[in-house]
Amino acid sequence: MIGTPEFQAAFESAQRTIFRLETLQYYDADPGFDRFLAGEAWEATDSKQHWVDRVRRIVDRGVPMQRVHVVTEPWTDYIRFELTQSYPPNVEAGEDIRIITAPEPWPGPDFWMFDDECVWLMHYDEAGVLVGVEDVSASTATVRACVARKDEALAKSTPLRQVVDMTG
Repeated sequence: MIGTPEFQAAFESAQRTIFRLETLQYYDADPGFDRFLAGEAWEATDSKQHWVDRVRRIVDRGVPMQRVHVVTEPWTDYIRFELTQSYPPNVEAGEDIRIITAPEPWPGPDFWMFDDECVWLMHYDEAGVLVGVEDVSASTATVRACVARKDEALAKSTPLRQVVDMTG
């Protein structure tokens, strides 16, 4: 669980759409990454299972969840982990995860958007550690800019299944 109770509540109150834009090449959050680097089998943590259950519950009530991650080539070890190990359970639960391959990372900010009107910026330090979430929904200009960024990201992205063979 990240962020504030208000941020967490936005997932449950969304009625039409939930969207996530990721622009970093590394996020310091998944203990499975160390196991991946060591060549060990990936196992879902309790927090990952909680997330997958949340995705399934939200999608089952008719709210599409989309995520676009902008990645650079060559893929870092972290990106390989995320695309081949961490994301597939999300996709199986119903999250539409898409990838943009770009020559350089897109400038941030990363954000979550709910119903194209509620926007939470995600703030990370240089090491990819989440340091805070910020509700910017009151800023009409910021919301409009995030909607435009979402539309651009979706138009330029490719479904994860087409980027990575997820057949096992």
